[in-house]
Amino acid sequence: MKTAAVSLLAVLGYAQAFVVPSAVSSHSLATRSSAAPLRMGLNAELTKTFPRDFTKIPTGTDYGTGVDAELNKREEEARIQYLEDSMMASLKKMMEVKTKPMFTTALIAGDCVILDALAKAQLLDRVDVVFIDTYFLFPESLEFLRELEAHYGFKAKVYHAADCATQEEFYEKYGEDYWMEDIDQYDLKCKVEPLQRALREAETDAWINGRRRDHGFERAALPVWEGNKVNPLAFWTFEDCWTYLRKHKVPYHPLHDVGFSSLGDMQSTRKVPLDKWFTYGGERSGRFEGLKNKDGSNKTECGIHTEIKT
Repeated sequence: MKTAAVSLLAVLGYAQAFVVPSAVSSHSLATRSSAAPLRMGLNAELTKTFPRDFTKIPTGTDYGTGVDAELNKREEEARIQYLEDSMMASLKKMMEVKTKPMFTTALIAGDCVILDALAKAQLLDRVDVVFIDTYFLFPESLEFLRELEAHYGFKAKVYHAADCATQEEFYEKYGEDYWMEDIDQYDLKCKVEPLQRALREAETDAWINGRRRDHGFERAALPVWEGNKVNPLAFWTFEDCWTYLRKHKVPYHPLHDVGFSSLGDMQSTRKVPLDKWFTYGGERSGRFEGLKNKDGSNKTECGIHTEIKT
């Protein structure tokens, strides 16, 4: 499959040069004894540029010093253990009360938590893993998907625009700037319809996804159980996700290492300063940048969770 000609260390100018802000406090860049580069048989070529080194990822808590630091880290360990236990309990309950679970992943940090939990619970052979290729993704996203499949031993079901079997065919038919012509139609063709098709074909009654309350005000009241949607990370924070990833040395998207807090399409994803990653709504603050809805409001959703009803 063709990918964009430029590997998105540059993103044709869309990705701002990443400089650690001087305002970042020392604790936000602190490393832990467990924060060592991952060694798990990741793609050798990709790892040359992106070693997946947790020391490049910020931490959000000001632990303090001395006894304060020790006690605060114990509190954090207890919190993440409670969240892990709750997530595992929710996944097990889902298998009891639902019959056809499906997990959609965009390969971002929270999704990596869920994938790792599904693997630990030995559920990957009972849960369909679905990935939407919009044909406008970072090349690294597609490479990372292959890494995860090899690491966990599963095969994702990849969906894309219904009338184009390849990226080349899509570009020839609609052009590489299709998203600029009508963003709503682009979202429908490249994101909403493919996922609707995936849900319909799976006949799922449990759409597992990684939405969380701290993503922003649209999701501030999100529950775990939401009809046919299951949101196992609803009460987690972005920092909690990274605490889990560090603790279990989970593979994460290579572009997190260079400043992308969340990943979407190349044309509408920006890097986010490290000191903003763990603020409310900070993770997604680099998504849909500069895009407007037809009513003139700032775009914050692609339609997958606003247009698809389950």
